[in-house]
Amino acid sequence: MKKNIGAKVRGFPTPIILVGTTDENGRHNFATLAWAGICCSEPPSIQISVRLSRHSHAAIIANKAFSVNIPSNKFVVETDFCGIASGRNLDKPATAGLKVEPGPVLGVPLAADFPVSYECRLTHTVHVGSHDLFVGEVVSCLVEESLLNEKDAVQASKMEPLIYMTEDAYYDLGPRLAPSFNVGKALMPGREQGA
Repeated sequence: MKKNIGAKVRGFPTPIILVGTTDENGRHNFATLAWAGICCSEPPSIQISVRLSRHSHAAIIANKAFSVNIPSNKFVVETDFCGIASGRNLDKPATAGLKVEPGPVLGVPLAADFPVSYECRLTHTVHVGSHDLFVGEVVSCLVEESLLNEKDAVQASKMEPLIYMTEDAYYDLGPRLAPSFNVGKALMPGREQGA
């Protein structure tokens, strides 16, 4: 039996990302976010939600661009640090030992040692309570070559991304369970179970 715990977002696993921005003084910043995801295939777009009080919020509005960087599990300490420290008075990338490189299209700061990074051009802003939801069109996706298979698909088991459980902790992805858009075919009407 399920228990109603009220209007809360608990038990909702999300990816952890570091959003890269540059502030009005030209200083690069990485902010750790969990409210993020793919929101459109054509054009390829990612949504992130940023608290209005965050240092990165103003930089995204001003530059109309940001990066999304996917950390592997070996960067859990640096990822957590970038979520609890403010970039207003601190060079977070330098303090965390994160190497920064400019994106090839927009020049937004990328976390050079993270396995996957995206450059995003801001296309929509929606105010949602304590956060603004930013939609960024992906203009470039950079992937560590050793993670790609022969079809340029990312092999998640090699990537080892971090997952966040709301109000709890960081986890890793775990093993591959089944092929997507395939395993469910066994339940399609007119098809024998397990065929």
